[in-house]
Amino acid sequence: MNLQDKIQFWENGAKEDFEFAEKLLKDKNYLWSLFIIQLSLEKALKARVLEKTKKESPKIHDLVRLSLIAGLHTTKEQKREMEIVTGFNIEARYTDYKQGLKQKATFNYAKRYFNKSKEYLKWFLKKN
Repeated sequence: MNLQDKIQFWENGAKEDFEFAEKLLKDKNYLWSLFIIQLSLEKALKARVLEKTKKESPKIHDLVRLSLIAGLHTTKEQKREMEIVTGFNIEARYTDYKQGLKQKATFNYAKRYFNKSKEYLKWFLKKN
């Protein structure tokens, strides 16, 4: 794959995952919706990293670090929100953290982060 194909691969994955997160939200599977939301944003950022650096993104899940590598300018509030969303990746995967996220993962909580993440996704998918 050439560079543009790789970027497109990450962008398509981000969009597909976000659609799946919405389905999970509608199906009341809030924990996994939050996990997939994080994955979607991660993929969109990895497309931006690839676009900016012309190199593969580091194999990390930290949205704040990826946004920095991608050269995006973020506010303190955006960084805080990205840190929370990054946590969904860890909390949904590991049993000792999962219970805490399950308790937080109500419809309102998941919907709130779904809506916020939808805006981030639009931003992250914009070409530089």
